Amino acid sequence: MGRAYTYRCDRCGFEDRFNEGHGFLIHPQPLDSYLKSREKLFHYQTHQVLKELAREHSNLFVDAGFKIYKCSHCGVLYDKVDVTVYNDGKVLHRSEFRCTHCRSRLKLTNIHRLKKAVCPVCKKNTFRIDQRKMVLWD
Repeated sequence: MGRAYTYRCDRCGFEDRFNEGHGFLIHPQPLDSYLKSREKLFHYQTHQVLKELAREHSNLFVDAGFKIYKCSHCGVLYDKVDVTVYNDGKVLHRSEFRCTHCRSRLKLTNIHRLKKAVCPVCKKNTFRIDQRKMVLWD
């Protein structure tokens, strides 16, 4: 279960939706269970990393969910599927993401405190949350 936030640019009218939370398919599970299933839910490079970790370690647990990131350099928002692999409760692997515009490392953001962001179309700091279009999803 999660939330979907809609952002709209006051200047150019561009609108985008950002998901946050766990979905029906993307949920915490043993890594072996994920690898045995036919569905490949993650990026192919992430999937390869998971297969490599499974070869090196046993009894791993994978937790994945949608999280919202912001580029600290250019201020653009992204929603990404964050994948974390645990070995006996310790983090063994965590996803890292980069901005497609400037290649800076993305930082996890608190969407509830974020007043505005940079519009990916017009590049102005006029990208704001539209409270009327916030929805719960599962």
